[in-house]
Amino acid sequence: MDPRQEHTLRAHGCVLPRAGKVVLVWSFVVIWGAGNASGPVSADASPRPSVPARADKPGSVVPADRAKVFAPGVRIDWRRRVVEVETRVVLRRGPLELLACSPHTREHESILSVHARPMHVFQAVGLIGLSPGSPARYDDKQNQWIAPTGNRLDLRVCWGAGDERRCDSVERWLVDVGGRRSPDKVPWVFAGSRTLEDGRFGADVDGTVVCVVDFDSALITVGALHSADNELLWLAANTEAIPPVGTQCVLLIRGAMGRTMTIDLAADGTLRREGKIVSARDLARASGADKPDASPAAIVLRCGAGVSTEKSRAMVEMLVRAGIDRALVEIDSPEQRLRESEPAKNGSDG
Repeated sequence: MDPRQEHTLRAHGCVLPRAGKVVLVWSFVVIWGAGNASGPVSADASPRPSVPARADKPGSVVPADRAKVFAPGVRIDWRRRVVEVETRVVLRRGPLELLACSPHTREHESILSVHARPMHVFQAVGLIGLSPGSPARYDDKQNQWIAPTGNRLDLRVCWGAGDERRCDSVERWLVDVGGRRSPDKVPWVFAGSRTLEDGRFGADVDGTVVCVVDFDSALITVGALHSADNELLWLAANTEAIPPVGTQCVLLIRGAMGRTMTIDLAADGTLRREGKIVSARDLARASGADKPDASPAAIVLRCGAGVSTEKSRAMVEMLVRAGIDRALVEIDSPEQRLRESEPAKNGSDG
């Protein structure tokens, strides 16, 4: 067995006797077979497991390369502590109950379809050091609904390739049901779903990967109560911000970002932070991008009048070359602000 595989197995809760037999000490484990080029093989335990121990605890080895395959449709970027989930756009218009769901479940009220098994997403999010809470639930003793809990999350979505690659906060893809503006920040939480009476993992059954209303099987949801009744739905798809149906995207899941920096981009290419001219390298240092162990700030690049799409994208490339994570840079253009000030056209899906 490769030494790194052995270290990884031990970090994931396995005991390796001299004969090489793997003894499981959890209700689930993911095993990398020695010399298996097809990727990981995952045990199919159905109940909600205990959250895996962090892969960066003392004595463990964190893989040096980024975005390692964890399970079909799920990768882990160990250095950035980000889970990458492959998705596809299935809806661009209409009221929402979910941001992301499993295939053949709730695509008529969800923007994204996720082919990965929700249990695998749960396991991966646990491995980057995040702890689940619980979905919305009714407390008989208090005679009231209890809001979802769990570690706070930051969710972003990327699509395209090369110079056309784009990354947005998922809030850009959402708009209030009145169609007037996107939410500034949604308090996403790692609720962790639940185990059903028959022992199955709730999100596997219901397909409730990322929810915006109350589902008692939600894997990821909003940390506040929002009814699933049709007349009380609070969010809709922001059609203008979402790429065409069928577009392949990557949903990025990480712990909540500590801060956001708003940077002004002028037509002459000048960057300003709080009125002071700064360089791309200045921003990399200020955001913490040059500190491997830090949680870097997200950057909103606010484009002024006369800043073309080409110029804003070129500036993003400059920031990336300075060491800033592309997924943490969001373009705020005058056209986007104009769209948010006008009612959106939210009809049926399509």
